[in-house]
Amino acid sequence: MSRGQLKKKGKNMATGFEARKIARHCRSGSLATLERKDQTPYVSFCACAFDDRGQPIFLFSDLADHTQNIAQNPKVSFLCEQASTFSNPQAGPRVSLVGEMEKIDDSNLCSFFLQLHPSAKMYATFGDFNFYRLKVKKAHFVGGFGRAVWFDAAQYLGDSAASLVFSESQNDIITHLNTTFPDFARICATKLLNNRGKNWQVLRIDTDGVDLKLASKIVRYPFENEVKTIDQLWEITGRISQ
Repeated sequence: MSRGQLKKKGKNMATGFEARKIARHCRSGSLATLERKDQTPYVSFCACAFDDRGQPIFLFSDLADHTQNIAQNPKVSFLCEQASTFSNPQAGPRVSLVGEMEKIDDSNLCSFFLQLHPSAKMYATFGDFNFYRLKVKKAHFVGGFGRAVWFDAAQYLGDSAASLVFSESQNDIITHLNTTFPDFARICATKLLNNRGKNWQVLRIDTDGVDLKLASKIVRYPFENEVKTIDQLWEITGRISQ
């Protein structure tokens, strides 16, 4: 293989981090289940959030068709995309997450979902509503023409140890960021993401980026690479805050 071919191949190579970055940017997506009566494909539009490893979280009613389908067969696929805003949607990035749906009762994840989707609070306590997580088995990433690759779970989910550290230290990290680097959230939201406003706050942080909040508006600032240690995080936040 020539040097030119190697260079071209390197540009087309994708990573699980890139796939997670596309997924985490989404607040909704298309969920594919198998219809419980005749096993035909059924697609529904669903709001979502993501856990510390990039797996989607949902709030479903027991009465919904997709929930009843899942009860019969938990195998699903969930499409996250940033392609529909492109003039040529086929050239836009998207990722399909494939796996099995499971009920969860994690107060931190449930709370984060409701922060992203505050209108869901009015029915989240209803007896027929439950939170679910898609346990990702594999992911299909498309970064545009000529950039398509399958990842297994380990490749997509990234560093489990780093995710656990961020999860367990979430409150301490946010407190430190808002006190030691008080301009970090505002700089990310306004200078780096071109939003308006002064009183931006860190809502949640993970190995791939940070969710920022101002009143009812929530935006996400993605890191350039997966952050695997708290020291790396302080280096990034310090550099941005300068």
